[in-house]
Amino acid sequence: MNYSNCNNGFDYMRRLEKNQWSRIYIPIIILISFLFVGVDCESPEPPPPVLPQYTYTWTIDTMKFDLPNLRPPDRFVVQSIWGSSPHDVWAVSPSDLPWGELWHYDGKKWKTVQWPWIGTDEIGLYGGYLYATTGFDSANVFFFGSHDYNDSATAMIMKWNGNSWSDLPWSNVNRPLGSLGWGVKQNNDKLWAIGATGLIIKYEDGFLSAESLVTNFHFFSSSVIAALDNGEVYINPFKDSLENGRLRGSITKLYKRDILGNWSLIEDKFIAGAYYDDNGLGRGLRSIGNRLFTGNYGLWERQDTGWIKRMSLYALGAWCLTSENDLWTAFKHELYHYNGKTWEKITIPLLSNFTDFALYGQGWSDGNEVFIGFQDGTKSYVLHGKKIN
Repeated sequence: MNYSNCNNGFDYMRRLEKNQWSRIYIPIIILISFLFVGVDCESPEPPPPVLPQYTYTWTIDTMKFDLPNLRPPDRFVVQSIWGSSPHDVWAVSPSDLPWGELWHYDGKKWKTVQWPWIGTDEIGLYGGYLYATTGFDSANVFFFGSHDYNDSATAMIMKWNGNSWSDLPWSNVNRPLGSLGWGVKQNNDKLWAIGATGLIIKYEDGFLSAESLVTNFHFFSSSVIAALDNGEVYINPFKDSLENGRLRGSITKLYKRDILGNWSLIEDKFIAGAYYDDNGLGRGLRSIGNRLFTGNYGLWERQDTGWIKRMSLYALGAWCLTSENDLWTAFKHELYHYNGKTWEKITIPLLSNFTDFALYGQGWSDGNEVFIGFQDGTKSYVLHGKKIN
């Protein structure tokens, strides 16, 4: 994927001048050249620009629980990171305790964040849980999750405005049942999420609303929704196909919401005997700009009505699609980077010290620094890279 005719003529003339006999015929040779082939002394076309190759310094950022008077969680796993700058990075880590689920990096270290994890709403007393984050800027940071009661849960998106917290209000429905396990932004003015019950949620102009319902599929913590800058939104319901308790294959679908707000089914696929087939639509969606991707033994990009494979990888354990010239994918300890021209495998010897850990979830980068979760199912760190020339 990587991107003097004049001098030649003058060198030729100098070689001729070494021979006294040839000097006599130089004017004739030049005249013949002009008459029959001409002399090309125009400046050559400049070569295509070559993007600079960078290296990174890598560290493993520790995450030490530091809230006073609260016991540390037994489990927390970073699965979603977003930042407005390398000095303002947020990480959501689902945990066995709600006060162990939110972290902030100030450019120096990670700190546990106190957020409104307990409260009372129109249903009753709840405990809050978080699963993913994204944002528009440092004064508009959003967290997708749920209010959990004794025997049920309802959808929730919390907002941090740089100084205080708010629970985003609903405009056309009561707070719906089902957690919001994932969410994405669109053009820095909209949010999209899909609830555990299949309800599609939109945030716009300060309010949440519910749009549609996809039944018989499970939407909890997978990245199955993507929003493009052109206004289109896609969701990817998928589930196992079972027969007598044994896997027959995978059912995976692709729905599109056009710019008029109409939803339509554009792919309906069955993968026999497996979850993936290395051929187009797989499981899960990611996007950047107006580019839509899916994971299927690598990263596939949708173009027109088909898919083109962009890179091979056993599974997308982690990803970070921040700009079209800054794409990251990972599986276990394997990390790959696309700089706008080529994919490169990044070898990080430091990771070998953590044999049971794997790169995981949604990372974030500003083009100069990159943050990716690194966890073993119980405990998390953050892989942190800084670009150097």
